[in-house]
Amino acid sequence: MAPKKRPETQKTSEIVLRPRNKRSRSPLELEPEAKKLCAKGSGPSRRCDSDCLWAGLAGPQILPPCRSIVRTLHQHKLGRASWPSVQQIGAGGSITGLKFNPLNTNQFYASSMEGTTRLQDFKGNILRVFASSDTINIWFCSLDVSASSRMVVTGDNVGNVILLNMDGKELWNLRMHKKKVTHVALNPCCDWFLATASVDQTVKIWDLRQVRGKASFLYSLPHRHPVNAACFSPDGARLLTTDQKSEIRVYSASQWDCPLGLIPHPHRHFQHLTPIKAAWHPRYNLIVVGRYPDPNFKSCTPYELRTIDVFDGNSGKMMCQLYDPESSGISSLNEFNPMGDTLASAMGYHILIWSQEEARTRK
Repeated sequence: MAPKKRPETQKTSEIVLRPRNKRSRSPLELEPEAKKLCAKGSGPSRRCDSDCLWAGLAGPQILPPCRSIVRTLHQHKLGRASWPSVQQIGAGGSITGLKFNPLNTNQFYASSMEGTTRLQDFKGNILRVFASSDTINIWFCSLDVSASSRMVVTGDNVGNVILLNMDGKELWNLRMHKKKVTHVALNPCCDWFLATASVDQTVKIWDLRQVRGKASFLYSLPHRHPVNAACFSPDGARLLTTDQKSEIRVYSASQWDCPLGLIPHPHRHFQHLTPIKAAWHPRYNLIVVGRYPDPNFKSCTPYELRTIDVFDGNSGKMMCQLYDPESSGISSLNEFNPMGDTLASAMGYHILIWSQEEARTRK
């Protein structure tokens, strides 16, 4: 199926850097104002007040193995006060999905390779198990939660998707894909609208009110490679997909079965790499995604950097690139705060914070 258009990937002539042992320069000037992003340097922010969890954690943080980022933030704010341990599940027990409980932020939902999707608190108490595979061969890979509809949805490694209410009652359990369900997403504006992504090279869109079986999807969006993620835009009108090779797609509600644009981008996947997933800016039509340079990619250049790339969601044009020479790993996950003026990037045991507010203090 031919797309409507295929915008060219255009590299910016400038990469925003955090120089070694020097304060950051001014960010690349972009319009609108929220497009200004600057690499945040090491050391505490002069503009952060005492209640800011991120004060003093501006630069990349290298955490010891099995140490929680939440614990690091807790200790930074409250000192070495006692911390209620969260029960660890050991090697092979990776957390594959994590969502705060929208009705109680002292609790969170988690899907894991342990074979459960559950609700627990930060004291380690398991409050409710929503789904359990009861076998080591099946585990849960993705989850999403809706506060308005009080729904929990989770997908597993063999293609099943389970829909439950927040009381734990299972509404249906269906095999919606042929292979692993890598991502599930409820539309933020129409929470009966569900998108599922899979390594079977498809993204499917469902109406939860009309699901009767695996063939009851509204749309099936074929891809050339397995798909890591399918994310609705904040206004719910568009869908952003990331494959496991070199393509980002943007779909529109006006025509779900044909992408508005395709953005060539190197982010190939391998077994021991956290899947790279593109994400939306919460207020503007911007897309952020980590780059994993591929020598076989058409526009690859020698010694290409592992940057964090920001694209215009309409044209596919690259707006800027972020790079920290002291933390040059692959940024698999990137997430803006609700205001869109701070970006968190995760790469292995490193966590970087890119802040517009910090950029203003250094002008």
